[in-house]
Amino acid sequence: MRVVYILGLFFLDHVQCVCFTMCLLFCRHSGRMALALSYKDIMESLRQRFDEIKDVFPVFEEIRSKHLLDTARSCAIIGCGYAEMELAFIEHCMPAMEMLTAVEPDADSVVELRARLAHQLPPTVKTAVFEDVAENWAAGTDRAFDVVIMFHCVSDIAEAERQPLFRRLFESVIQPNGLLIVTTRTARSDGTQSTESRIMEALNQRPYVDSKWYEDARRLISTVGFGVCFERRYSLNVNVENLDAAYFGFYARECDEPTSLEKVEQVVRSVIGDAKWSKKEFFFGVFRKPVLQS
Repeated sequence: MRVVYILGLFFLDHVQCVCFTMCLLFCRHSGRMALALSYKDIMESLRQRFDEIKDVFPVFEEIRSKHLLDTARSCAIIGCGYAEMELAFIEHCMPAMEMLTAVEPDADSVVELRARLAHQLPPTVKTAVFEDVAENWAAGTDRAFDVVIMFHCVSDIAEAERQPLFRRLFESVIQPNGLLIVTTRTARSDGTQSTESRIMEALNQRPYVDSKWYEDARRLISTVGFGVCFERRYSLNVNVENLDAAYFGFYARECDEPTSLEKVEQVVRSVIGDAKWSKKEFFFGVFRKPVLQS
């Protein structure tokens, strides 16, 4: 599966849709044609629009106060980009960490990921980095972990692959009494449709139901045998002023059909209008694999 974006054309092969490097050639920026951005560049630009670690930190604090991960010594982080949020969580909530495995398919992000692990983790923590998609890595690993973390990546995995992945994690990748931790979007508390959903429905001309992402993931995770251990809702405010090529490029990569940045920009601006902020809501879920009774 390959992704190519040339002159505004975007082709997506769903097998690699967990996370991938994307080339945008000739995108419009400030009225000029400019060399545009890799997937890593797009995500770095988007992260300048919010501070998720600040917004989710009260959840980290609550988890630490409950001592849910005090004894966890091994962890795998899946679809982690360069692991900014994952490392903040590990540093705050997992004091006994001895081994960390990171799985990320985007080559540019992997370079930054290796550097961050070396810089931020104590030298006593052993690390391994795999440039791979979640499904392939889980099918091939022979290690079992105390904790597996999946922040903001479940929705990028093809629907048909999600339950088999969760089953593999349950059966052999996570230790008995181990934890699977998932964050993903959920319905807004006020019942309104998310900005992302409105944009994607206008671009793809079909329903885009991000309000059920957590509910669907929770159902699949429970079906394979995990039990709910901890759940909290949190919200994130995203600055949508001064929209740029990276912002439009993010939505272009989500389109079902090849779509020009000009078309994406038109749709995005029609949805956002004069708004300065957009609100996202998420669930932070912790699921436990039960210990088999003898």
